[in-house]
Amino acid sequence: MNLQYHTILGEEDLKGYFRSAVRTGNISHAYILSGETGSGKRMIAEAFAAALLCKDPLGGEACGQCESCRRFQHHSHPDLVEIIHENPNLIAVNEVREQLVNVVNIGPMEANYKVYLIEDAEKMNAAAQNAILKTIEEPPQFAVILLLTNNLDAFLPTILSRCVKLETKPVAEEVIKQHLMKYYNQTDYTAAAGAAFAQGNVGRAIELIQSEEFNEKKEKIIRLMQKLMTARDYEFEEEIKELKDDKEHIEETLNLMTIWFRDVLLYKATGSDQFLIFRSERSLIRKQSVSSSYAYLEGAFREIQNAREKLKSNVNFELTMSLMLMQLKEIQNG
Repeated sequence: MNLQYHTILGEEDLKGYFRSAVRTGNISHAYILSGETGSGKRMIAEAFAAALLCKDPLGGEACGQCESCRRFQHHSHPDLVEIIHENPNLIAVNEVREQLVNVVNIGPMEANYKVYLIEDAEKMNAAAQNAILKTIEEPPQFAVILLLTNNLDAFLPTILSRCVKLETKPVAEEVIKQHLMKYYNQTDYTAAAGAAFAQGNVGRAIELIQSEEFNEKKEKIIRLMQKLMTARDYEFEEEIKELKDDKEHIEETLNLMTIWFRDVLLYKATGSDQFLIFRSERSLIRKQSVSSSYAYLEGAFREIQNAREKLKSNVNFELTMSLMLMQLKEIQNG
């Protein structure tokens, strides 16, 4: 488990906030820490919990040397309780009651605080959230509840109003790139590609550089961009089927499309391939930059974002993808 903030890339505001809270003793009893999967929220929550349980926190963070820190690092600290659930898609009311609500008044065994950590807290159903509500409203002095989530909209308004809400932020591309080069032995080009494709998410960047599936996705996007320049509207059926077969990763696909058009725009504006992410496809990007107007590229970004928002609103997947590709084709021709 993560003990100290220096191991976390970026997130200086969040790290500063939690350090200050420990230094001053201004600790809330319930926090919601939100951010994408891979954004580092788990590591930040662990570092905060470690500092709360540490015998001698230094500068607001865990010392890393005391018995408490050693226990924490080995997942054996008795005052850190992580809520577990059998169903991977649901945290049920009985699990919240048994592991938190019914035992929250039992004081810490070794530390000054008892920390309850609920990862994927958006999976709590309404009954589970209602069960935890009274504990959040009237907690014992020593209890700190950390709710980690990638979807704030899944929480009841009563839960949101009674917790301190904090959010991870994207990390700068250059920071991620240097991290990948230093700690994952990536070349300048592959590190730059991983950082750009990750859209500020460190965990995703690390996953991408190690993923064969991601390389396959890049090839699919290249083929789609090639076809976009030559195909008639009705020839996209196969591509739409491929997108549907992998729709659980559609956000990643839309990000790749955005980066492709970013490369086209960058080449059109500068005439240089120095900063291209799809650098291996410079010939195709050069060709598309010549045939694409600035208005078209602006429209392409807009259509991809429209598709992203429609999917979040649960609009039919095939219809959304079909309309997006048709619009991309139409504005290119128009």
